[in-house]
Amino acid sequence: MQIDKLPDNINELKKLFVKTIQENQQIIQNKDHEIQSLKDIILLLQRKKYAPTSEKNPHQADMFNELENTNIDDTDSAEETTEHEKETITYERRKGKRKPLPASLPRIDEIIDLPEEEKIGMKYIGDEITEQLEITPAKVVVKRTIRKKYAPIDQLSDKTFKIAPLPPQLLPKTMASSSLIAYIITAKYVDALPLYRQEKIFERISAELTRQTMCRWLIKVSNLVIPIYNLLQDKLLERNYIQFDETTTQVLNEDGKKATSKSYMWVRHAPGEIPIVLYDYAPTRSGQVPLELLASFKGYLQVDGYDGYSQACEQYGLSRVGCWDHCRRKFFDASKTSGGKGVGKKALDMIKKLYKIEEDIEKLSADKKIIIRQQKSAPILDEFKKWVDELRSKITPKSVAGKAVHYAFNEWKYLAVYITNGNINISNAWVENAIRPFCIGKKNWLFSSTVDGAKASAMFYSLIETAKKNGIEPFDYLNRMLDKLPLAQTVEDYERLLPLKGQFLA
Repeated sequence: MQIDKLPDNINELKKLFVKTIQENQQIIQNKDHEIQSLKDIILLLQRKKYAPTSEKNPHQADMFNELENTNIDDTDSAEETTEHEKETITYERRKGKRKPLPASLPRIDEIIDLPEEEKIGMKYIGDEITEQLEITPAKVVVKRTIRKKYAPIDQLSDKTFKIAPLPPQLLPKTMASSSLIAYIITAKYVDALPLYRQEKIFERISAELTRQTMCRWLIKVSNLVIPIYNLLQDKLLERNYIQFDETTTQVLNEDGKKATSKSYMWVRHAPGEIPIVLYDYAPTRSGQVPLELLASFKGYLQVDGYDGYSQACEQYGLSRVGCWDHCRRKFFDASKTSGGKGVGKKALDMIKKLYKIEEDIEKLSADKKIIIRQQKSAPILDEFKKWVDELRSKITPKSVAGKAVHYAFNEWKYLAVYITNGNINISNAWVENAIRPFCIGKKNWLFSSTVDGAKASAMFYSLIETAKKNGIEPFDYLNRMLDKLPLAQTVEDYERLLPLKGQFLA
């Protein structure tokens, strides 16, 4: 304000002075809040980048120091001692017992007997058996299919000879057997071994397979298993409860997009006694993707707070369910900041009680879960909601704690749904676990070269993760399924190839 425009009246001048001071104080206070919020965000980013998270495996730090951190004496004694052996130091301690080797593994017996002269006067009373694991390094063999050719005795013309037909092949006119393709798929998508590393491994065992050749094979096979994927999708969409999530991926050669731009792998998971996991590649994260992938689905859809699911929920009349894991993480982040410690800790304490209830009722029937949730979880949810409502107007929205509070407020109508249905989980953790193998894999191969490659990856992850969820060993499934696939002609044939418990090749 200019000096010549200041009031001459002393009282008006005082009022103006007080008003200016109050406005400046408010500005300073707002700036202080903003500075504190920015400090908290910086602290949070530093913690995410450099500090260990609570969700990490506590043994992960020793991953690359297994030999260096192992006490040889303790290991040897644990291998050699039995359950009844004890060691006394200052107290009596029962030592570890080695877990027996699986009965499913084949046995090769080596029999060691006493010399005949030492058995004189003795009688046989039993065996003392020592078991050790032996391994034969990977090797390849050439499988030859030899078909006998016949021609008329009186006419040796090539045009009149007879030969038995070649059985249907997975990839005709190639050297790829079903077991080889199953091995390559398992190594890449289960063991996260990129094709260029597999190329080197095959080279060591005198089997020259280039990554380009393996890549072509996998894309061709991914097209052959589309009927199996389609049947799995039909079964998934018939369920009344689906969990949905997405993660980023990168495709180098995609029309209309830069090589550095983000693409997405979407994952649907239908829990239950016979779970199904499906991966789908999409170039975007738009709401159009779930709209397409959820067509014909009716029931409960459990997702995070991403607004892209709203259109599908509204158009198909789905009951949206929130995820308490996502809510908890935001309050966990707040608890690590100087301005949000109290807020974060209080929220985490209440959420911990909700999770403890779920842990206690995990094995109960759906009807009993609803009763206990209404009795024990509902009061905690009411307390949480009241606390969030009161805190919302008092906290800075842009702060880390403020974002956590506003997330809980905005998602509340979805977060509270789980207590109304005993089949619904408190969190979306199951589908996040299904995403994890893909995230581990992409750290090794970093990107897909083409859209076809990304779609092939989605196809194989769908089959593998569904098999794993159903307790089926991935290589065994792929090997037997790919062996039978060329013979499949009807829907019933493909049904028998689904990686589902009690159904696969039944």
